[in-house]
Amino acid sequence: MGDPRHAGEFLQQIVRQTGRQMGRSVFGVALDQVLDPAHRDHCQVVSFRSGKLLLEIDSAPLYAELSGFHREELRLRLNAILTAAKVAQLQFRLGGTAHV
Repeated sequence: MGDPRHAGEFLQQIVRQTGRQMGRSVFGVALDQVLDPAHRDHCQVVSFRSGKLLLEIDSAPLYAELSGFHREELRLRLNAILTAAKVAQLQFRLGGTAHV
């Protein structure tokens, strides 16, 4: 039996697993095609509502790169692949920060 773990660790693990499942959605498949595999491992689909796709990035340098330099390019490349739902706005959030 291992050391006791904090409840937050369990919740974080559940959120990551859910993110991976969502990552296999149509948006996750599109991300697989537009992102380098090394970058894709750090990106999870959080939600898609009213044309807004929210991605969680677990690496601060990658977050800065994608949100600062590649946001519009990624949005356009995703829309070229997606058929039913189009991304009007692409947002990023840094993983590990407090989300309410």
